[in-house]
Amino acid sequence: MVRPTADSLDSPGTRVPLRRQRPPAHPAAALAGPAAAAAGGSLLMLAFMLSLAVPGTFGVGPINLTLYRVVLLGACIPLGLRWISGRAGPVTAVDLLFLASCIWISIALVAVHGTSRIVFIGTNFVELFGGYLMGRVMVRDAAGYRHFIQCLMLLLLGLFPFLLAEFLTGARLLNTLFGAVFSTPEVLPHTRLGFTRAVGPFPHPIHMGLIASVGFANIYFVLWRRREVVRLAAAGFVFATTMLAISSGPLFSLVLQTGMMLWERILAFLRSRWILAIVIGGVGFAVLLASVQGGLFTYVVENLVFSTGAGEHRLDIYRYGTRAVLQNPWFGVGLGEWARPFWREHPTIDSFWLMTAVRHGIPGILLLMIGLLVGMVRIATARGLDEDAAHYRSGYLIALCGLLLILSTVHIWGTVNVFVMAYFGAGAWFYARAAAPEPPPLRRRAVVRAPAPERRRPRGAGPGR
Repeated sequence: MVRPTADSLDSPGTRVPLRRQRPPAHPAAALAGPAAAAAGGSLLMLAFMLSLAVPGTFGVGPINLTLYRVVLLGACIPLGLRWISGRAGPVTAVDLLFLASCIWISIALVAVHGTSRIVFIGTNFVELFGGYLMGRVMVRDAAGYRHFIQCLMLLLLGLFPFLLAEFLTGARLLNTLFGAVFSTPEVLPHTRLGFTRAVGPFPHPIHMGLIASVGFANIYFVLWRRREVVRLAAAGFVFATTMLAISSGPLFSLVLQTGMMLWERILAFLRSRWILAIVIGGVGFAVLLASVQGGLFTYVVENLVFSTGAGEHRLDIYRYGTRAVLQNPWFGVGLGEWARPFWREHPTIDSFWLMTAVRHGIPGILLLMIGLLVGMVRIATARGLDEDAAHYRSGYLIALCGLLLILSTVHIWGTVNVFVMAYFGAGAWFYARAAAPEPPPLRRRAVVRAPAPERRRPRGAGPGR
């Protein structure tokens, strides 16, 4: 029997706590930590995206730094710890394939150059896998992906006045502005159709067009979804910004994305619409291959690109680049020269996929391509998405198809390489969603009722009175 104290005998049935406990926290207090982390992640993503708009480099000892490299170097370890710990969702096979590709590229560079390029190898790994982790860890849900696209829209809005001035006058105002602080390379103006191809802070006009084109389908499906006029105007703005590059690759991407967006809207009632699209596309591609004389690629080069000379250059690149891959299948040629015709003095290969294979061997590009394919299949077949997330998925995959098309026509490095890797990582949340934190239940304090005090009976009183 629990013996009540004198203070607990105020009334029968007084509650006596077994132990003192702090009052339970309000559920909002339990969510304060994750909310603060989300706010910090939003600022990091904004800083990363805006750092892409700053051209130029500066040296710190043997390391050549850019502003986006500073952001990645400061964030890569925290991002890596969050990824490994599972706080950004479970580690997936796609993550490991991307990591294996980045590791193989580093091994290939060491195999070809030894440790003489160790600084470049380190910074290259940070750019590749650090960029992937930026998207993989910072974009964890629909709100995070919407913020990612909002940051991209802010980037394009901020760059547009400079791009338009360059398009009309040829003046690279961003280089002039940041040239007082950073070392900005001199880039000869690219002219086409009587206008200067806009470059902005990027190393080549097609790089500018690539980044802008990724926003086309995404902005239409993600931002202002319930305001049709506004989102059409925003998509039109992105279309116009992309066209300032006057480049065939981004133009083909916009055409492809427009067709896919119309297909999605018109056949939204048909559940198997994308399976039907794949079948029609495959049959149409086979018919073109069989009917076009000289090959489909040759036809495109001779009839559909802005510059026929540039197209013929690409034909030579594919022929000799494929030969270089077969001659150096494991580790590639590294950063050195590759065998090409004597009349092609410039060593650039206008294909991200082929250039990666030539430089780093077949395993490096094969691991990356398998990771992309597995990731796309998992995104396309992800279950349990609400209406908003399903629309975001459409925008992501349509823009990704356009991006993969552009990567077949250009090699990327630096700023654009980091952005592309971040975009690859930003799609993982569709199938690798982290468990939402649950507030602790409101627990009641354990109590025990003290027995009522016994009343003394008067002397002589018997039972029943």
